[in-house]
Amino acid sequence: MTKVLKLALLGPLQISIADEPLIGLDSGKARALLCYLVVNGRTHSRHALANLLWGELPESDARRNLRGVLLKLRKFVEPYLQISHQTVGLHPEAAVWVDTAVFQQHLGMGERKAHDWQTAVQLYRGEFLQEFYIRQAPDFDNWLQEQRSFFHNQAIVAHHAWASQLLADAAYSQGIAVARRLLTLEPTREASHRLLMVLLASDGQRTAALQQFEQCQQVLQAELRVAVSEETAVLHEQIRSGNYDQVTAITGRFGQDDKVTRPDNVTLSPGHQRLQNAVTQSPFIAGPPITKPNQFFGRERELKRLGMLLRQRPLQNAAIIGPRRSGKTSLLHYLRQANWLPQAQNYRWIFIDFQDARLGKQEALLRTLLAKMALDVPEPCHLETFLDVVSEHLNQPTVILFDEIGVALTRYPELDDAFWESLRSLATNQVDGNLGFVLSSAQPPDVLAQHQGMGSPFFNIFGYTAVLGPLSEEGARNLIATSPIKFAARDVDWILAESGRWPMPLQILCRERLLSLSEGEKGDDWREEALRQLEPLRRMTKNQ
Repeated sequence: MTKVLKLALLGPLQISIADEPLIGLDSGKARALLCYLVVNGRTHSRHALANLLWGELPESDARRNLRGVLLKLRKFVEPYLQISHQTVGLHPEAAVWVDTAVFQQHLGMGERKAHDWQTAVQLYRGEFLQEFYIRQAPDFDNWLQEQRSFFHNQAIVAHHAWASQLLADAAYSQGIAVARRLLTLEPTREASHRLLMVLLASDGQRTAALQQFEQCQQVLQAELRVAVSEETAVLHEQIRSGNYDQVTAITGRFGQDDKVTRPDNVTLSPGHQRLQNAVTQSPFIAGPPITKPNQFFGRERELKRLGMLLRQRPLQNAAIIGPRRSGKTSLLHYLRQANWLPQAQNYRWIFIDFQDARLGKQEALLRTLLAKMALDVPEPCHLETFLDVVSEHLNQPTVILFDEIGVALTRYPELDDAFWESLRSLATNQVDGNLGFVLSSAQPPDVLAQHQGMGSPFFNIFGYTAVLGPLSEEGARNLIATSPIKFAARDVDWILAESGRWPMPLQILCRERLLSLSEGEKGDDWREEALRQLEPLRRMTKNQ
């Protein structure tokens, strides 16, 4: 067998044989199974694979579906597979090339050289199986998320190491480009900002380096509600004063045993080690939305109402309204990830964040929706062809979660009245009640639309509006109780009073109390720092 089957999984899926794209293997489940077999590289029982891809179906139905998928794979890639009545796997002598294996080989070399880092960086086109989704396969989805997280972290290691090598080689321009890609992978990673600052300063771009420091400050404050570290502040001062001779010592270089979770390669003192251990166990999240169901508390009343709207056909529509940092986005994430609704696994939940400017283009948004619905994307993909595909093929209950709808109305002219009217018509008249919308906004959707001069009836179909306020006392106390170190009753009462039970202040105050207990502090001095941490949030609230 001389023709090589190639799969590129780091980014959008690409499959080729003898360097010719594989045409005709259109089944999402067939492509998913092929990717799974190639990545795992071993034989699997038919029972396990049927559960992987159709775990929600009776076993007889799942096995029948698997047989159909295997027939399709035999048609296109049979020489590369070994299929028996009981097992399925790659043929042991198959000529198969997969970018994930090559990527890991270059990261795992005994003596990692510049070429290895460069190759790994070039192979990483994007997240693992980017924008790849299949229906009703929670076990496959879990595997997919694990792979994405793993390769994302490894990509950070590779980009940082390659940019550091380019810095050492005085290839500043190329290093700057790699460091900027590194920051797109993890915008809140402070070590990446420092590395880019050093590269810019070394390249004579002192002003740009100082601007990068300001950007780092803004990102950390906006996303994590924290200040820059002392290390970053010292680097900023060195660049500002023109003392570049020591800056390369601050950036950190990845050695063979470095982990992305400790990017700065700093030896911690015992006190700081205790603190780090406490932080890694902290359940309190201040800044990013809550994305893990077990860290979400409260909103029982809203969930009960939403359940009434979504457990029957036709699916009804809801708006989640509340001020900034009131937990709107966290609630949307909970809807799509938690098993909060009877037979929630039978629903398809599609999360759309309109703060992603790419989704402000109508075609990009339509393609994203179709991909997440696991429907074919027509060429060309415009509003009419999108409506045709969805109206003909959407037969699964599907809820589209529009986060920050106000951004869509104020910034994206391509999402006009005709676009919203078409979505309304699609949901109400063309898909047998299988499509519903839940959106988040600071104001009711009809009010937002009026302010923007939009008259689309889409914004009048939201029969339920959930106005988010403080958490219930029970929900707030349940959140506080997740601390790995129990808080004293007087501290709990103080936290409840000062936070007003609003989610974000509650998380910040709990975080500060846990940090103080982790450091062995006694007394109430921690409260002063905790209130100081609340100040930016209170100023933001006053300006809303």
